[in-house]
Amino acid sequence: MVGRRPELLLGPAKRPFRRAVLGVIESEDVRMTTQVTSFRTALRNATSGSIGPLAAALALTLGMACGGPEYPNCDNDEQCHEGEFCVNGQCQQCRPDGNDCPPGQQCNDGRCDDIPGYCSSTADCPDGQECQNNSCVMSQVTQAPPTDMEAPACSLQSIYFAYDSSELDGSARSALESNANCVNERDIPSVTLTGHCDPRGTEEYNLALGERRAQSVQGYLQRLGVDRGRMTSRSMGEEMARGTDEASWARDRRVLVEER
Repeated sequence: MVGRRPELLLGPAKRPFRRAVLGVIESEDVRMTTQVTSFRTALRNATSGSIGPLAAALALTLGMACGGPEYPNCDNDEQCHEGEFCVNGQCQQCRPDGNDCPPGQQCNDGRCDDIPGYCSSTADCPDGQECQNNSCVMSQVTQAPPTDMEAPACSLQSIYFAYDSSELDGSARSALESNANCVNERDIPSVTLTGHCDPRGTEEYNLALGERRAQSVQGYLQRLGVDRGRMTSRSMGEEMARGTDEASWARDRRVLVEER
């Protein structure tokens, strides 16, 4: 029997069956080439009239034809690896509209890629940054004001008067109260009170008026607790007057309170 042609071994009745099998095989995709070659080798090696080897080869071929697409091609999730999904006929790690990636990753063309700058806590961020809404941002450090910062030093205010008057109105008394507190708070050792007038009136009259104004201020400060020995009063009259109208004359009518 050695050297006889395979179709003679099968006999005339079995030759149509062989042609049918070969027809199924040759219709397969190019990717089945290796399996087809193996099947043909088994077929040609048949040495008896039995159709057992042919049936086995046919079953193998049909199984390959019906077993589904080759990975990573797929028809459904069951044909993919564990944890993968069938998306548009391809097995992928994630679905574009799914929530399949772990925290800190996002779906990018079917792969779970790291999200740039993602953080779960400030410990994940570089120095000088903190974690906000899973992103590292520059730290907003709020510094408390120094507790040992001193309040601004108080200053002494000038006292203003009505025309041809040395009487203290409410505004003048309020300013003098602030001056008294400032002198005592800062322990100012010496205060000079200089009376001024606007240019109207005689020089002699204005010198006397300026002195009365300085005395009024001194007396009120003394009643507020300022030691009389700290205060010196004097009058400049109209000598330093600069006003030319009622508004500017009002600024000339004053007692200048200065620390010495």
